[in-house]
Amino acid sequence: MSAKAWGALAAADSRILWRDPLLAWVLILPLSVALMLRVLIPPITNALAGSGFGLEPFYPLIMSGYLMTAPGIVGMVVGFMLLDERDARTLSALRVTPLSIRQYLGYRLTGPLVVGTLTTLVAYPIAGLAPMPFSILVPIAAVGGLSAPTLALVLAIAAPNKVAGFAVVKVLNLINLLPLIAYFVPMPAQLLAGILPAFWPMRAFWAAAEQTPISPFLIAGTFSGLAALWLAVRVFEKRIGTRS
Repeated sequence: MSAKAWGALAAADSRILWRDPLLAWVLILPLSVALMLRVLIPPITNALAGSGFGLEPFYPLIMSGYLMTAPGIVGMVVGFMLLDERDARTLSALRVTPLSIRQYLGYRLTGPLVVGTLTTLVAYPIAGLAPMPFSILVPIAAVGGLSAPTLALVLAIAAPNKVAGFAVVKVLNLINLLPLIAYFVPMPAQLLAGILPAFWPMRAFWAAAEQTPISPFLIAGTFSGLAALWLAVRVFEKRIGTRS
């Protein structure tokens, strides 16, 4: 796809977000959540310390959950856009244009991956909890960002309309955060949670906080995330009735 086509599609998306303030404001949520963590967690930590409970050791757990926030939110926004395009038969109309559906999906899925990853990298330092070297945070955020396009496609596949889409989003966000439970499970049983792609970037983050190697988890997360995305693409193509 040419740079001109990418620019035209990006301009069209900007107009969609401008017309739907809800979607535009949703994109600000990762920054808002990071700021909320920065403001609320330290006082809560101090209050709990007075009762003899230390919250600091759980900061990596909290921030590993936050790691999936931006991709989840961006995936939700793009998912709703795909729902609109599916209902308006925009994707079917691409058959008579020089732009193939595969090329369009390439654009549509690359966007949330990049935006979700960059948003995480920008917002993470704002929280001020469990500081992580940028050189380590970047690959973890990139692997976590793979969930954004996958969630977008699953939302467009599972939701019959935008109203039902909000219920689907709640379920998807719950599944995305479910691997947090594995934090309390000892190894190697903990790896059973690896059936969920979101587990691997979280596990890499925990390993980084423990100053242990993260590469095995990043590799597993990359393969798992790409496999989930590939499966979602195949199902979505079947749903819209074309593989052109």
